[in-house]
Amino acid sequence: MRPIAIVLVVAALAAGLTAFLAKSWLDRQSAGPAAQAQAAMAEVLVAAREISPGTVLGADDLRYESWPSTAVTPRLMIRRDGDDPKAQALGLVARRALAEGEPFAIAATFRQDSAGVLAGVLTPGMRAVSVAITNASAVSGFITPGDKVDVVLSTDMQRVMEGGDREPAGTLLIQRYAAETVLADVRVLAIDQQITRGRDGAAIQGKTATIEVTPKQAEILTAAGMVGTLNLVLRGLPAAGGAAVAETEADAAGFTSDTETSRALQALLGARTRPAKPSGGGGGGIQVNRAGIVTSEGAAR
Repeated sequence: MRPIAIVLVVAALAAGLTAFLAKSWLDRQSAGPAAQAQAAMAEVLVAAREISPGTVLGADDLRYESWPSTAVTPRLMIRRDGDDPKAQALGLVARRALAEGEPFAIAATFRQDSAGVLAGVLTPGMRAVSVAITNASAVSGFITPGDKVDVVLSTDMQRVMEGGDREPAGTLLIQRYAAETVLADVRVLAIDQQITRGRDGAAIQGKTATIEVTPKQAEILTAAGMVGTLNLVLRGLPAAGGAAVAETEADAAGFTSDTETSRALQALLGARTRPAKPSGGGGGGIQVNRAGIVTSEGAAR
C-alpha cells in the first residue's frame, strides 16, 4: 500500500504543477497584447484649443494626446522619460493660427524677445502696410485679423488728369470716376492695435487696417493711396476642396467706369457727343469726349 500512496502524491503534485504552469502561460498570453498595445502608443503634444496668431502660449493652450507609434513622425513633439516639450513651449508666441488638436511645432511660434508681435506673425519675405479705413470702407467693421480681402481703388479721374486749367468757355465738363482692384486675396494682420479676432465674433471698429503684402504690392498700395480712396472688400472662405472661383468676364475687364453704373449718364454722354448740326454760315462742328471732357471742334471749311 505504501508505494501506491507515494504514486498518488507524486501524481497530485504533477497535476498541480501542470495547472500552475498552464495558468501562468495563459496569463502571459492575455497580458501580452495589452502590454504590446500600451508600448505601441506615444504621447504627442497638440493644441488644446483654437489659438490665434500673436497668442502667448500658456499651460491651458497645449495638451498631450495618445497616438499610435506608427503614426508618429520626427517632426512631432513626443513626451518621453525626463523630457517635457510642453514646458519648453510655454511663453512662446503663436506665429499663425493653430487648430484644436493640431500637432504642435516650434516652427509655428517665435520668442517674445526675438521680434515684435507683428513682425513675428508676418510670413517670411512679406511686408506689413497700413491702410486708413472707415466703417464704410471696411465692411462696417466686420473685417477682422486673419480675413482675406481685395483692395479696390476708387478715383476721381478729373482730379488726376494732366492740367488743371479751366477749359474754354462753352466746354461741357463731366465728372468721370473709376474703380479697380489693385490687390487681390491679401491677408489682414491687424485692425488698429488688435492682431487677434474677438472670441465673441463682434465687429472691430478701427481707423487703420494692416495687411500682409509683397514688397512690390507695398509700393502699389502706397501709390494708390495718393491717387484716390482705398476700400477693403471682404473675401469669403474657399469653396469645399479649395477650388478657386472662376473669374467672370466683368472681373477680367480690369476696371469699372462710372458709365457702367448709370444709364442716365450713358444717355447724357451719348447726346453730348453727337455731331453738331452745321451752322448758318455753312460751317460744321463735332464734339469730342476726351476722358470725360467734351469739347467742340470746328470742321475744316
